[in-house]
Amino acid sequence: MEIWTTPHGFLKAAAANNATSQPSNGGSEVIFTMAGNHKYVGRINAQNQVERVQTTIDNPILGDTPVEIAYTDYRDFGGVMFPGRIVRTQGGYPVLDIAVSNVTANPAVDIAVPESVRAFTPPAVTVEMEKLADGVYYVKGGSHHSIAIDQRDHIVIVEGPQNEARSTAVIAKVKATIPDKPIKYMVNTHVHFDHSGGLRTYVDEGATIVTHALNKPYYEKAWAAPRTLNPDLLAKSSKTATFETFTDKHVLTDGRRTIEVHLIAGSGHNDGFAMVYLPTEKILAEVDAYAPPAGNAPPPAQPSPFAVNLYENIQRLKLDVRQIAALHGPRVATMNDLRAFIGQRASTD
Repeated sequence: MEIWTTPHGFLKAAAANNATSQPSNGGSEVIFTMAGNHKYVGRINAQNQVERVQTTIDNPILGDTPVEIAYTDYRDFGGVMFPGRIVRTQGGYPVLDIAVSNVTANPAVDIAVPESVRAFTPPAVTVEMEKLADGVYYVKGGSHHSIAIDQRDHIVIVEGPQNEARSTAVIAKVKATIPDKPIKYMVNTHVHFDHSGGLRTYVDEGATIVTHALNKPYYEKAWAAPRTLNPDLLAKSSKTATFETFTDKHVLTDGRRTIEVHLIAGSGHNDGFAMVYLPTEKILAEVDAYAPPAGNAPPPAQPSPFAVNLYENIQRLKLDVRQIAALHGPRVATMNDLRAFIGQRASTD
């Protein structure tokens, strides 16, 4: 998409993909389709300059996401006609705004492609279950993790990251470990795409999404978008999402085990940012606030403000945390690990 939506890339792709052209406002509108069902529409003005290119890309959250690039202020840069300004919107929001000051035609370029890139194949989705306490599992694998909690007659999963492939694999592994129980709740920490890209899979599974009240209208609007480029399980089943929302605190219980969902107040990372605490097991699940480094790596010279804020929220809520199951990072940490990370003195408690 990055290549075919440039002015020169659009014209080359149009010529190679049987584009159609029709008059439009003194210029022309050029349309072609490539790579299956990816449609490109370009507006060319009376000066034969590409003014605008529109297409659609797939996104696990937003579905069919419109992309529009506008090219204005064409000038002669040393014999090359090129736009002086490039503005791109994605999903209706501005994501790129470039003022072009210089253009060099056909410069010498010698970029060696690293062998790791040349030979890259997407890794298989892996899921590993690490038992943290009776009925509590750290669902690891790759860069993003989850928590599975075995309740009396159902399962609660904390976090549905990345995409459908990840969520499908996690669901299968959790059900194999905790058989004959439905996944009743999916607790979502925040709306960032890498931590909400797999939520639709859990809606299709029949789970209720537990998330901050700020996030519900966003998900409802985003999930209503069409998904023609890459229909997922929810698009095929057309099931309706159900939500349980909170502002400061939410409690899930089966009568034996209590699960607390707390707002991480004042973080700055996200307004509807949550952490999950199991008071009996004294386990805290969180992500994007603190990721414990591997082994005995030294603490950062400047502590992360998100980690400092996490520590302050734990103190504010008087949570007795013994294990921190960070949903990024290589290992489960302790409160003393967090204290060392932010430059606090270790506790002897």
